[in-house]
Amino acid sequence: MPQSLLRNHVLKTLSSEDFARLQPSMHHVELGIKAQLEVSYQPIERVYFPEKGIASVVATMTGGRQSEVGIVGHDGMTGVAVILGQDKSPNETYIQVAGNGWILPVEALRFAIAESQSLRESLLRYAHAFFIQSSRTALVNGHSKIEERLARWLRKREFPRTFCC
Repeated sequence: MPQSLLRNHVLKTLSSEDFARLQPSMHHVELGIKAQLEVSYQPIERVYFPEKGIASVVATMTGGRQSEVGIVGHDGMTGVAVILGQDKSPNETYIQVAGNGWILPVEALRFAIAESQSLRESLLRYAHAFFIQSSRTALVNGHSKIEERLARWLRKREFPRTFCC
């Protein structure tokens, strides 16, 4: 797939050299509803770059209460912990709205990040943007009525914000 035809913003905005580092290891994948992309406290083996659909990043409290702390659509990617040099996340990530995207083994991403300062910087900008989104999500979840929270989620679904790169 030529980079110019991609819908995923993270992949589309990488330099052609950085995209070429990732492309040989990337594979297209269908993302069915409830597909588990990351399991809390388990090694992250793959990162996903959605083209269509939405993944929810969910935190779980002792006792099982859960809250969505982030959303990943065609403007982002999973695996922020990997970008930051970790191999696990305390959160789980699963598909809320079915779609498709690109999958990349973590080892291929780590190798490419080690080779390219520009790739590392692009992905760190995305990680920063994701943390801003997560803090806003927590703020809205803690202080907004259910109608406002639903409206925010629907806006993300229809008009995802572009944060990175």
